[in-house]
Amino acid sequence: MVLLIDVGNTNVVFGLTKDGNNFETWRLATQKFGTEDELFVMISNLLLHTGIKMDKVKAVVISSVVPALNYVFQKFVEKYLKVEHHWVEACDGLGVVWNVKNPSEIGADRVANVLAVVDETKDAIVVDVGTAITIDVLKSGCYEGGAILPGLATAAYSLFEKTAKLPQVDLYSPVDILGKDTVENIRIGIVKGTAHAINGLVKDILKIYINPPVVYLTGGQSVILEKFVEHHKLLPDLTLRGMYNYWLKKCASCS
Repeated sequence: MVLLIDVGNTNVVFGLTKDGNNFETWRLATQKFGTEDELFVMISNLLLHTGIKMDKVKAVVISSVVPALNYVFQKFVEKYLKVEHHWVEACDGLGVVWNVKNPSEIGADRVANVLAVVDETKDAIVVDVGTAITIDVLKSGCYEGGAILPGLATAAYSLFEKTAKLPQVDLYSPVDILGKDTVENIRIGIVKGTAHAINGLVKDILKIYINPPVVYLTGGQSVILEKFVEHHKLLPDLTLRGMYNYWLKKCASCS
C-alpha cells in the first residue's frame, strides 16, 4: 500500500491506497505534529483502527507546503518505515510541461492537483479550496499558471482580527440572499463573494481555450462552495489521487 501525506497550512491529510482510486483518509490539525515519534504514534493508531499494519506500507509520497515540518516527516519515514519515499515537486518526466517562470515555486499540492487530471484530460481548471484558494490551469497538457486568493477561513479570520466589532463566524453554505444580522452578513459576503470571485476568474481563464476545459473543485472546504461554483466536477480526493499518480510516474521513470 502507498501512504500519502498532504501537509497543508491548516490540516494534514493522510491517505492510504492500493490503486489510487479508493482511499482510507484521515485529517488532523497541522499544529499537532512536533516530532517524528509523535507522528508515529498518531499514524500507528490510525492504521490500527482500520486493521492495517504499518509493514503493509511499501511507499510514501509527501506533498508539503509547510517547510518547517518537512524534517519531522522525513525523519518519520527514515526511522519507522524505511521504505521508498518521494516529495512532490514540479519536475521533468511527469507528462506535464511547466510553462511558468519558476517551476520550483509551484506548491506541491498544486503539482499533485495537475497530475490528478492530466491523464484524463489535457485541458482543465482545478480550484482547490483550502487555507488559500488556488486555481491551476492545464492547457494542451501544459501547466500555464493560475491564481491564488484567500481561503474562506482565512478571509473570515482576517475580518475578525482587523476589525473592532466583527465576530468570528462558522462557515457553511448560506441560503439567503441578504443577511439579517452581522454573522449572516459576514457568512454571505465571504462564501458567496468568494464563489463569485472564483466564477469570475474561471470565466476569464476560459478565454484562452478553444474547447471548454473540465473544471474540478477540491479541497477541505470545497463542499461549502459546491452549489455556488459554476459547471464543476467535485472530487474531494483529487490531491491524493495526484500524489499517487506522482508515485506511479516516478516509478516509471526509474524503471
